Amino acid sequence: MSASRPIVAVIEADARDRHALRSLLSPLDAEIHDFDSAESYLADHQAPCCLIMEVALPGMSGLDLLRRLRTGGSTPPIILLGEEADVTAAVIAMREGAVDFIEKPHLDIAILRRVAYLLDHASEVRH
Repeated sequence: MSASRPIVAVIEADARDRHALRSLLSPLDAEIHDFDSAESYLADHQAPCCLIMEVALPGMSGLDLLRRLRTGGSTPPIILLGEEADVTAAVIAMREGAVDFIEKPHLDIAILRRVAYLLDHASEVRH
């Protein structure tokens, strides 16, 4: 019986950005599941090895979802994506338990390396 591939969940409201993230993460040996909102993620998801989400989501924000997941117990490592000037959100994200905050203009190789690391060390970084 073969082991299933790990799941990386991406929550991003903008369809083009979701597609770009899927393309960026495609070299990884993982299933990429994407969602357009925190609510759609909560309604229908399998337990991911890593969760990547935008801070400024419509409805429930990425920070609100981070808090909700953390109060619910064991959660996957979470990477938040935000704008360059959003230092406050970055500080809050890290205090709330995110493993990283990556500025959207710098997604390219930084996010690919970070997710690859988290997948390789999944058992060590779960909270």
